Amino acid sequence: MAHRDDIQGLRAVAVLLVALGHAGVPFLSGGYVGVDVFFVLSGFLITGILLAEFADRGRISLSNFYLRRARRIVPAAALTLVVTDIAGHHLLNFVRAREAVNDSIWSALFAANVHFARQGSDYFAQGQPPSPFLHFWSLAVEEQFYFVWPSLLALPLAFRFRRLLIFLVAVGAASLAWSIHLTAASPATAYFSTFARAWELALGAALAVAAPHLRRAPGRVGLACGWLGLLAIGYAASAYTESTSFPGSAALVPAAGAALVIGAGLAARQTALDVGRVLALAPFRYLGDRSYAFYLWHWPVLILATEYAGRGLPLGARLGLLAFAFLLSMTSYRFVENPIRRMKPTLRVGGLLWPATATAVALVAVIILVSTDRAAARLDAAAAAVHPAQLVPASQPVKTQSLDAVVAAVRQAERGAPLPSSVTPSPSNLRGDFYTFPDGCSPGPGKTSSKICRLGDARSSKTIVVIGDSHAEMWMPPILRMASRDGWAVVPFVKPRCIPRSWTSKGECGKWYRWATRRASGLRPDVTLVIGSWMAVWKPPRAIEPVRTLAATMKRVSPGVIVVGDVPGQKRDPTDCLLARRATMATCTSEATRVQLSTNRTIAANARKDGIGFVDTLGWFCAHPRGSSTRYLCPLIVNKTVTCVDRGHISRTYGLELAPEFRLAFRRALFS
Repeated sequence: MAHRDDIQGLRAVAVLLVALGHAGVPFLSGGYVGVDVFFVLSGFLITGILLAEFADRGRISLSNFYLRRARRIVPAAALTLVVTDIAGHHLLNFVRAREAVNDSIWSALFAANVHFARQGSDYFAQGQPPSPFLHFWSLAVEEQFYFVWPSLLALPLAFRFRRLLIFLVAVGAASLAWSIHLTAASPATAYFSTFARAWELALGAALAVAAPHLRRAPGRVGLACGWLGLLAIGYAASAYTESTSFPGSAALVPAAGAALVIGAGLAARQTALDVGRVLALAPFRYLGDRSYAFYLWHWPVLILATEYAGRGLPLGARLGLLAFAFLLSMTSYRFVENPIRRMKPTLRVGGLLWPATATAVALVAVIILVSTDRAAARLDAAAAAVHPAQLVPASQPVKTQSLDAVVAAVRQAERGAPLPSSVTPSPSNLRGDFYTFPDGCSPGPGKTSSKICRLGDARSSKTIVVIGDSHAEMWMPPILRMASRDGWAVVPFVKPRCIPRSWTSKGECGKWYRWATRRASGLRPDVTLVIGSWMAVWKPPRAIEPVRTLAATMKRVSPGVIVVGDVPGQKRDPTDCLLARRATMATCTSEATRVQLSTNRTIAANARKDGIGFVDTLGWFCAHPRGSSTRYLCPLIVNKTVTCVDRGHISRTYGLELAPEFRLAFRRALFS
C-alpha cells in the first residue's frame, strides 16, 4: 500500500467531474459519477490498509483505524459545516437558513444520506432549493462503510478465512441486485442508500484483495485497461444526465472504469503511455491531495451564491465560484486538514475528536435556530391577524371569491406595489399549509393500491369519486367543505407523482391507475372528478389523451363526470419570493405560458365535445394585464392570501377561500 500518485490523479479526475457537473458545464451532465469513482477508490484504499496492517501485525486495530479516519475526515468536515451555517444565516432567508441548519446536524452525525433519502421520497419536497449540505450524503455512505467493514473484515481474517474474495463478490452481487431493483422502485431512495452503493465499495475492496495477482498482469494489459477505464468514466460523465436511471445498472460503467484504472496501476512494467503516468502528473497530484477539501467547499459555495442571487447564474460566474471554492480548499487543507492529519494525538484525545466537532456544529445550529425562530414568530403573529377562511364554519354562508380580487392583484403587480405587510399562511411554514390524506387513504412511494376511504359525509348515499395526482389532493379542502355542506361522501383515488402522462405506463403509476380505475368503476359513483397536473407538460398530447380516456371510461359508470382545470403555478418558489430582498407584487407574479394555456383549452374543448363537465380554475389565479386579451398574469398573493405553497400546488388556505366558488362551478358543470 505504498503511496500511488496515479490514485491521487484519479481523485482529481473524480472531484473535477463532480464540481464541473454541479457548475453546469454542458458536456458533463453526468459529472455526478465522480462520486462512484470515489466509492471504488475508498473500498480499495481502506481494504488495502487493513490487509497490510493484518499482514504486518497479525491483527487489525479498530481503535487506531477509527482514530486515523477521524483525523482525516472530521476536522475539515466540521469546519465546512460551521462556516456554511454561519454564511447561510447571513445570506439566506430565515426559512432556508433554518432548513440548512437542520441538514448540517444530520451531516455532522454522518446520517445525511438517510435524511436526504427521506426528503427525496417526499414528492412535495421536490422543487425546493437544494441544501448546501446535500453533498454530505456521500460522506455518510463512506463513514457507514468504515463503521461496518473493518469489523466484518477482521472476523474472517482472525479465522484465517481465505475465501474473502468470494465473500466480497457475494456481498457486491447482492448489493448490485438491490440497487437495480430499488432504482426502479424508488430512485431517490436508491441514490442515497448505503446498501445500494455498497457494491461499489465492495468492488474496490475486491481489487485490494486481488492486488497480489493483479501485479502479475503484463504491462500491455495494464495499458489497455487503464485507458479503457478512463474512457468509461468519461463516457458516463458526458452521456449521462439527470434523467438517467441511476445508480442501478448505469453505475456499472463509471465504477468498472474506476476499477480498471486502479487495477492498471498494479500491473507490471509501467510505460510512459500508461494512464497512470498521466494521472501522476504534478497538477493532478496537487488537486488530488486537496480533492477532499474541494469536494466539501464547492457545493455550498455554488448553492449559497445562487440562492442569494435569487436566480440562476451564468456559467462564467459558476466557474468563478469554483475557483473561489478551490482557494478555500487550499486554505483549509494547509491550515486545518493537513496539520491535524499529521498529528499523533493519544487515543483518548482522538476519541473526543468527533464528539467535540459535532458539539461545535450543534452549538452554532442552536444559536441560529433561536434567531430564526424570532423572525418566524413575527410572521406567524401577522398571519394570524388575517383570519384565514378555514376558521369560518362550513355551515356559515361565505361569499364567493370575487374575480375582481385577482384582477386587483394583477394591477398591483403591474404597478410594482409592495407586498402586503401581513399575509396568510405565514411564509415561515408555507409548505405546512397543504392538505394530507388520513393514513392509508393514498398509496405511498412504491405502492400501487390503498385502502378505500370515505371522507366528507361518509354515511351519505351520494358519492363523489376523485381520481388524480397531487393536484387532486390540493383541491381536497374545498371539495370536502362542499361535501360537508351538501351531504356528499368523497372517495379519493389519488397518488402523488402519478401525473396523467404516466397513467398509460407499465410502471408503478400505470399499475396504480389501472387499479384505481377498476375500483372506482366498481363503486358506480354519482359524480367523478378527474384532476391532474398537466400545466407543466411540454408535450400536451401526453397529458390530453390520458385525461380524455379516463373521463370517457368513468362516464360509462358515473352519471356525472367533471374535469377540473389545472393551475399555472409559480415560476419561483413562493417562500423564497416572499422573503426575498426588495420583493414586490411584481417580482412575485408569474405569467402563464402558451403551452399551459393551450393544454388547458384543449382539455376543456374535449370535455365539452364528449359531454363532460369542466371547471375552469384559471380565473381564480390569473387575469389579463392591461392591453392584452391573450396573456395571463398569476400573482402569488390575492387578497393577502398566499395562493401557492410551492411552484405547483395551491395552499390549503386559498383553497378554502375558493370553496364557495368551487361549489358554484361544480354545480354548474354537473347540472348543465
